[in-house]
Amino acid sequence: MYDLLSRIHSPADLKTLTRDELKQVARELRQAIIDNLSQTGGHFASDLGAVDLILALHTIYNVPQDKVIWDTGHQCYAHKMLTGRLDRFHSLRQYGGISGFLRREESEYDLFGAGHAGTSISAAYGFAVARDLAGRDDESVLAVIGDASLTAGLALEGLHNAGHSGRNFVVILNDNEMSIAESVGALATYLAKLRVSPLYQNMEARTKSLLDRVPGLPGHAMKQAADSVLKHSLTHFVQPDHTQSGVIFEELGYSYIGPVDGHNLDLLLDLFTQIKQMHGPVFVHLRTVKGKGYDPAEENARKWHAVTPTMFQENSSAGSKGGTSTWTGVFSKTIIELANRDPKVVAITAAMPDGTGLNKFKEVHPERYFDTAIAEQHAVCFAAGLAADGMKPITAIYSTFMQRAYDIILHDVAIQNLPVIFCLDRAGVVGDDGPTHHGVFDITYLRHIPNMAILAPKDGEDLAAMLTYSVDEHVTGKNASPISIRYPRGNAPSIDWNHEAEPIVFGKSETLQSGTDIAFLAFGNMVVPAFQAAQTLQHEGISVEVVNLRWAKPLDTAKIVDVAKRIGKIIVMEEGALAGGVGSGVLETLSSHGLTDVHTKLFGIPDKFIEHGAIPILHRLCNLTTLDFAIAARDMLGVPQPEPELLNSSEKHEPMTA
Repeated sequence: MYDLLSRIHSPADLKTLTRDELKQVARELRQAIIDNLSQTGGHFASDLGAVDLILALHTIYNVPQDKVIWDTGHQCYAHKMLTGRLDRFHSLRQYGGISGFLRREESEYDLFGAGHAGTSISAAYGFAVARDLAGRDDESVLAVIGDASLTAGLALEGLHNAGHSGRNFVVILNDNEMSIAESVGALATYLAKLRVSPLYQNMEARTKSLLDRVPGLPGHAMKQAADSVLKHSLTHFVQPDHTQSGVIFEELGYSYIGPVDGHNLDLLLDLFTQIKQMHGPVFVHLRTVKGKGYDPAEENARKWHAVTPTMFQENSSAGSKGGTSTWTGVFSKTIIELANRDPKVVAITAAMPDGTGLNKFKEVHPERYFDTAIAEQHAVCFAAGLAADGMKPITAIYSTFMQRAYDIILHDVAIQNLPVIFCLDRAGVVGDDGPTHHGVFDITYLRHIPNMAILAPKDGEDLAAMLTYSVDEHVTGKNASPISIRYPRGNAPSIDWNHEAEPIVFGKSETLQSGTDIAFLAFGNMVVPAFQAAQTLQHEGISVEVVNLRWAKPLDTAKIVDVAKRIGKIIVMEEGALAGGVGSGVLETLSSHGLTDVHTKLFGIPDKFIEHGAIPILHRLCNLTTLDFAIAARDMLGVPQPEPELLNSSEKHEPMTA
């Protein structure tokens, strides 16, 4: 199926191929991405768009001696296949398979791990300095970054620091912005004027001057290369201000080349051959097309950014289930309703409008919707300014990305006690994206911050109530402070609790079931398996009190002390790091009240990074299932466990060792 690609076991094999053969490899790489992701899912459009760039880099440079450092990592699939992982590519993002991102432990060619945006320039500059200090003059160092990632504060910091260093260092901007297809008519007129303008002549002189600095390049070859670069650069301008974009990078200390067609493999091979011999910092601006080679993805790159297998099936609903509400959907619907009746409600996201559900809010309240791009620190400080002037900012950022704004949360929000509402989507393990994306640390990194309040819902009704409470009462009442609401990805559960939901009250839990033998104190999406475990135990004659904690901070001290004194046996469940989490808070509460003899067991994420894999698998590995909670309760009570054959076979699993 992949005649040439199947013969590529390392980048060295590429160097023996003709250019026509390399173009065939590019076609086979795209086909392999389509074939495999239609079975596994994963990041799609950006990977198709990066194929030619990756192929050219691995053909011209000698990785891993030369250092190519990738940003984010969801454009790296072709890189994985060209570096000996084609035979494992079918296991992409599956438990026990290869990661969807760069990981140092996976391959010697993955020189620096990537999962969050904006890291490549700073990391690559570290490699460049290490090379120079060690005197390894024969190594090239390149950072590859996308146009979206370049908005990250870290990327701009690295760009600024490296630019005037004078070191041999290349930044490649993979610009896959899509507006070029919509501007064809105006572009043709613009280019006709540009070619006869003084600006074009200046560009030509600057480009030839750059190439003139390449040692050993003959004059005729220099002119051909300059003409080629100019031709492809000019045909990829989109609007007049692009003609000035290089000036910014040159002022930062870089030799700017571009924009260049990132799908012209011949041009890329020639260009990187020349750049490899250049001295000092170089900035290469490539224009690529997201979804290149797959028509539906080229036409709608936003939809095909990441895919599920069902998206490749005709008339597919992309895995949606009629009548089932997602956590994100409940959030989106509720904040629109809140904004409809409260003009002070504004919504903020950091480049994730679809993932957070704020795209729907934008449609209804565009003037109160703000996307800061990949700039979480700015998003939070911006929200602080809004709150300081009386607005009610709802800041929706994935748990894993909110980590990047920790200092701003502490310094600019909490110290000033500004009532910003943080909505942390994807809290808990998130599945196939793995350790860079699991949202398991937010409870710990927020719980120790003074003034911070932390909530988590048990179901969609709880989430809607918490959002309503936050907007209507918390940010304006006597307990006004920053407040965080965390919730997982996927579908919100539909459970008959045999209990009418209690209203949200500051620092108060909700008792779902009274009991006398043992108490389950569960937080967030662990309430469902805790409740189900209690139902199982009840059939065995064990009386379990089930408490939906709701608040990680402030904890319901009165309830915790009550069950400790009245029952004396407590199990705490959370889908967050055990170190410093809700369970730690319960132990602190017991200790402060002198209740040190209470039999207590904690369930949560162990002190290790959790691999990628389906969420049910990860829950089993972390002992966060109904079965685990029931077993622990029986052990605590000294009750024999049922015979193994009586357990549902689907629930059997080996526990994760700490």
